[in-house]
Amino acid sequence: MHKAIFLTHPELLRSEVTGGVQLCSQEFHHIIEQIPDINLSDYFVPYTRKISQRLLIKMGMENYSMYDVKKDAPALLEHIQKNGIDIVFMNMSSMVRYARPIREAFGPRVKIVLLSHGNHSGDFLHLLTKPLGRPSAIRRMLDKIRLGMLIATESGHRVRYLDGVVALSETEKQIENWFGAKKTSFLPRRLYAEFLPHDPVPGRVGFVGRLDHPPNLQGISLLLDQIKPEVHRSVSFRLVGAPESFGRDLQKRYPFIEYLGELSDAGLEKEVATWSIFLNPVWWYSTGASTKLARAISWGVPILSTTAGMRGYRWKEGALLVADTPEEMAGVLLRVAPDATQVRHWAEQTRLIAVNGPSMEDLAAQIKYIYQ
Repeated sequence: MHKAIFLTHPELLRSEVTGGVQLCSQEFHHIIEQIPDINLSDYFVPYTRKISQRLLIKMGMENYSMYDVKKDAPALLEHIQKNGIDIVFMNMSSMVRYARPIREAFGPRVKIVLLSHGNHSGDFLHLLTKPLGRPSAIRRMLDKIRLGMLIATESGHRVRYLDGVVALSETEKQIENWFGAKKTSFLPRRLYAEFLPHDPVPGRVGFVGRLDHPPNLQGISLLLDQIKPEVHRSVSFRLVGAPESFGRDLQKRYPFIEYLGELSDAGLEKEVATWSIFLNPVWWYSTGASTKLARAISWGVPILSTTAGMRGYRWKEGALLVADTPEEMAGVLLRVAPDATQVRHWAEQTRLIAVNGPSMEDLAAQIKYIYQ
């Protein structure tokens, strides 16, 4: 029997906000709990209060410095020693700097496994090449310096201190190999069936997501740019998410959409039950996986995604609507959303997917491979 700790910030397991980070954290935790030869306990660390680190974060020069490792390490190492811990599961890449003091204190006796939600360099590279605004020349130079520091930190810790990395997509598994990780595995998203009483309004489609997250904002904007008058006369668009200021700005830019703000879980389910299509317009391979796709699949509603938006998923039966350009997606909306027969068909396909995902045994095996 292995004694393991789940090293994490407490908000990622206890928060009532069901964002993507919380959902992935709780899913990792649940799967590890199901592994028969692991006795799992939680170990919480707070975000840094160190002025120098907080200043770097504020300046946009953070390099895996969200935690005060030097301050936290003595108590963590004492806990590992006192309780006979032989596996440390580190939740999120932002925890990676804790690997060094653990390795230096215990050597190979303690396995160190990173449960990656995606590396910081991945989304930061997206911001460098597809900025939301027009950064100054100095900002562009600092961003390139920061990108180099992030990649060096990511690769260095994988080569020297980690025993392996669990990634959320096949793409990121290969990136981890490129970084020099000793062992890597891909953990597909867990699928489940919590079907909504689907009563779609003909032509109604919707998007839900954090609107200040650049891939979300740019993704929905690129699609809405392609909506011609003949489309928005037969299709109605609903937008759900925070912050409200971003939602109102989008509504001003695209007067044909209806912005609903941020909804409670119950309110969101009631709203999505009226959609003919759930939109997942992810045009680039951002870090991690599209967590809201698993939720949409569980609801059993028709889904229109991109190939990039389906990264991190595996299933045996069923299909989603797929369009890989904004123009193509706009065309699919016009063809499918007003057609009740097609909407019914694609809802049935989603429900097939929900009950044909990976088994708990398959998921546990991906994690066991890293520490065995």
